[in-house]
Amino acid sequence: MDGFFDLLLLPPILRGFMAIVLAGTAFPVTGVMVVRMNLLPLRYTLMHGLILGGAISLALSLPPLPVYILSGFAVVALMLLIGRDRRVGLGLSSAVLMVLSVAAAAIIADKADVPSKDTLSMLWGSPFTVSGTELMVFAFLSLMIILYLLIAFRKLALIFFDRDTALTIDRNIRIHEGIAVMLTALTVSLSMRFVGALLIDALLLLPVLIAMKRASGLKNLFILSSLSGLVIAGGGYILALILDLTPSAASATLAGVLYIAVPRRKNI
Repeated sequence: MDGFFDLLLLPPILRGFMAIVLAGTAFPVTGVMVVRMNLLPLRYTLMHGLILGGAISLALSLPPLPVYILSGFAVVALMLLIGRDRRVGLGLSSAVLMVLSVAAAAIIADKADVPSKDTLSMLWGSPFTVSGTELMVFAFLSLMIILYLLIAFRKLALIFFDRDTALTIDRNIRIHEGIAVMLTALTVSLSMRFVGALLIDALLLLPVLIAMKRASGLKNLFILSSLSGLVIAGGGYILALILDLTPSAASATLAGVLYIAVPRRKNI
C-alpha cells in the first residue's frame, strides 16, 4: 500500500489524478445539459472533430489541448451554420461534419506520415500526460461550469421544462443555449486528454444516466451526476494504478458497472 501512495505522489500521476477528479466532478454538469437540451448530435460531431484536431496536432507537432479546443469550436460553428437551414437541421449537419472530419483526419495522418500508433492514441487519451498548465485550464473550466450552474440554474430549469415557453418569457434564453453549447464543446475537448474520443461518455453522459435512476428533481440530478462522475473518474484512476490498466478503460468499465448496479427509484 505504501508503494501505491508513493506512486500517486509522483508529479505526473498526481497532476493526472487532480485533473480527472476536477473533470469527474464538473463535466457531468454539462452532461445534464446535453441530455436535457437534446444536444446528442453535437456531442457525436465534436468527438469526430476532435479526432481531426488530434491529427492536425500530431502532423504539425503542436500542443494537443489548444488544437482540440479550436477544432471543437470550429466544428460547433460549422454545425450551427449548416444547421440553420431547416431542410438540413442539426441532425443532418452533424452527420455531414462527422464524415468530413474523419475523412480529413485520415488524409492528414496519411500525408504527414503520422505513425498509426500515435493516431490510435487519440482515441484513448491519457491523464498521465497532463501538464501543469493544462491542469490550471481544467481547474478554471471546472470552476466556470459550477459557477454558471449556480448563476443560471433557474434559466436552465426553464429551458429544460419547455424551450418555447422559455423563449416567450425571456429573450436571453438563446444566450444561455449558446453558453451551454460552448461549455459542452470545451468539456468534450478537454475530455479527449483523459479518456480519448471513444470513451468520452464515461465522463460526460454515464454519470448523468446513473444519476437519473435515483434523482428526485433537477437540483438533485445535478448533484448526483457530479457525485457519480467523481466516483467514476477518481475510482477508475485508482483502479488503473492498482491493476495496471489504462485510466480510460478503467473509468469506462467502472461507469458501466455502476449503471448496472445502481437500482432505479421505485417511484420513477
